Amino acid sequence: RTAWVPAAVLLICGAPQAQEFERFSVPMLQMPSGAFYLRGKLADAVETELLIDTGSSYVVLSKATFEKLNEAGAVVYKRRINGATANGRVIKARVYEVSELALGEDCVLNAVEVVYLPGSRRDILGLSALQRVQPFTFDMGPMALRFSACGAESPADGVALADTNTAAPRKATTRATGVSR
Repeated sequence: RTAWVPAAVLLICGAPQAQEFERFSVPMLQMPSGAFYLRGKLADAVETELLIDTGSSYVVLSKATFEKLNEAGAVVYKRRINGATANGRVIKARVYEVSELALGEDCVLNAVEVVYLPGSRRDILGLSALQRVQPFTFDMGPMALRFSACGAESPADGVALADTNTAAPRKATTRATGVSR
């Protein structure tokens, strides 16, 4: 005999339990454009609002945020990569490491890889951080990013971008003249 089980029952039974996502909850802000942001703090020094972007391989820093972190000595150069922006433009970018990224009150991710894009006007919460809190879900009422893990080890380098240089890490030396080479 074949037993028919409604697909909804299989989906509900196979889905993670709600309490799995209740361990951490960070309020989201919805902008008039429909984009979602959440508040974070980098290197226990710079508060920011991060655009949640699951299409971004890395946490991306705006010029203003990068300069604040660099002045505080809170970014360490890792390597150069080639990547593609959302509009398909191929870019060369530098990957840095920030000692920590706090999401909400209770979640601190250590040693987070970030990309500095001098032309960016906003900070972006991408997969280099989101993969470390998975599984996660977006809750629309009240609006929050909910996740069960925090502080997992950094995922494999390069998520969706190719490395072009594997030079040893060094301190960023960017000042008013541009990013170190």
